[in-house]
Amino acid sequence: MNRAWYAVLMLTTVGFWGALVWPMTAVAQEDFRSADLDRPIRVEDAYPIKLREWEIEVGARAEFGEGDDAQEALVELKTGLFLNTQVGLELAGRRAKVLGDNEVGVEHAGAHVLYNFNRETWSWPAFSARIDVESPGRDGLGREEWSFSGKAIATRSFDRLRLHSNVGYTAADRVDDGDYWRVGLAFDYPLGLFSRSIMGDVYAEFPIDEGDTRVWTEFGMRWQLTNQGVLDFGLGARLDEWADGEGNVQVVLGYSRVFGVPVLTATPRYPNPRID
Repeated sequence: MNRAWYAVLMLTTVGFWGALVWPMTAVAQEDFRSADLDRPIRVEDAYPIKLREWEIEVGARAEFGEGDDAQEALVELKTGLFLNTQVGLELAGRRAKVLGDNEVGVEHAGAHVLYNFNRETWSWPAFSARIDVESPGRDGLGREEWSFSGKAIATRSFDRLRLHSNVGYTAADRVDDGDYWRVGLAFDYPLGLFSRSIMGDVYAEFPIDEGDTRVWTEFGMRWQLTNQGVLDFGLGARLDEWADGEGNVQVVLGYSRVFGVPVLTATPRYPNPRID
């Protein structure tokens, strides 16, 4: 394992344990409304994490069906590094059948930067841009080469309903399905006074050179368990494989916890969450 892998592993490990034991100096009473990437849908909203707040996310995705039989696990550490700017590091693992044998390994390590250009107004939706980079995996379970992605994100509210759109491009090696465009539309809606929201999306990837269009639809829920913790779970299906007669269902489960670093972050208690 090279130094880059050690650095990513160290950062995510420190972040995970820090989230569990660090003093509760940050709160997230409205995080159940966040449409975070892959939690539990692929389309995200235009809002970054709060300034100088930290968040650790852990999640798992299981695929069942004729087309796929694999499980993925992900740990991500992210923070509001600057005003309107979110940065994050992630490490993903995967278990899948390779030549009839069950193999477990690292799928990829990744990093991203998300910048929010404006908050939503009466006339304009919120707009953000995100850049991602993902490393090759290990043990033959992840991508073979580096990939780079760019994405534009918009969020618009209609009373309590929020709609999100994502449009992006991924540059990848041919052995990793090559370059492709990606487009997604999603919604989220809060449920009563119980700190829960439902959300769903339709997401598609359009290869530039060869290959069929890949289409998913997903539905899930986010539930604010505590001021600091949010549980998410969802179901999804890859529609193009269903059209080819191969059933494919995905189950997603995740948990996130926000925390603050003493001295750097000062957050009043509920009901006025605010980062100074």
